[in-house]
Amino acid sequence: MQDYSLILASIFFACILTIVPFPDGTAEFRPEWIAMVAFYWAAFKPDRFGISAAWMCGLLLDVMDGTFLGMQAFTVAAIAYVALVMQHRLSKYPFSYQSVIVFLTVGIHLTAVHWLQGLFSVVSGGYSYLIPALSSGLLWTVVALLLMSLQHGLKH
Repeated sequence: MQDYSLILASIFFACILTIVPFPDGTAEFRPEWIAMVAFYWAAFKPDRFGISAAWMCGLLLDVMDGTFLGMQAFTVAAIAYVALVMQHRLSKYPFSYQSVIVFLTVGIHLTAVHWLQGLFSVVSGGYSYLIPALSSGLLWTVVALLLMSLQHGLKH
């Protein structure tokens, strides 16, 4: 039961961090908090957090961002799928390698969302939409260590 409470609390705080305003000129550096939390729980607690939970987190992200329902839900579920497939290897990898994997999966998530938004509306050109993938990869170690310490702190 404690695991579920921690998972829900971390998703709640990820939502808060997603909607909190950033100072002018720095909003494009906002990490993909919900994607990182979904990746963490799918990789390190797959018995408690799976693809359907990630899908619901993505739907929540769709509602918060005002995008078409299901667009980000699909891509966050894909992130959870990658984490589930790699779960046994991820725990053995150093955080630097995990950060690269998070950067790549979040980058694919953002590219898919950008492409889908282009199908339904006009989006800006360039690759600036990938900047959150870089900041997510850079912050991965901090997020993973924080969630790990909270998870292990509840057990003891």
